[in-house]
Amino acid sequence: MADAEIAEKKDPALRLPRQAEHYSQIVGHFLAVKNSTEIAGAIQAHFERLEKYHHSLLGRAVDVEGDDIGEGESN
Repeated sequence: MADAEIAEKKDPALRLPRQAEHYSQIVGHFLAVKNSTEIAGAIQAHFERLEKYHHSLLGRAVDVEGDDIGEGESN
């Protein structure tokens, strides 16, 4: 795999949706099929990665003219 392709796949904007899908699948498996400690560990590991990509993606946020979130407000 080319370096550019590897770098693209590490982009949080692409990783976060994939990680969220994997997390959902593992949780579904845990609930429907096998609620073992092994699967629970996988859920925890995926959640930690999901959180990492989430924070990385939010770190790209910029102020956009016209956004009307003022002081003391949150979305």
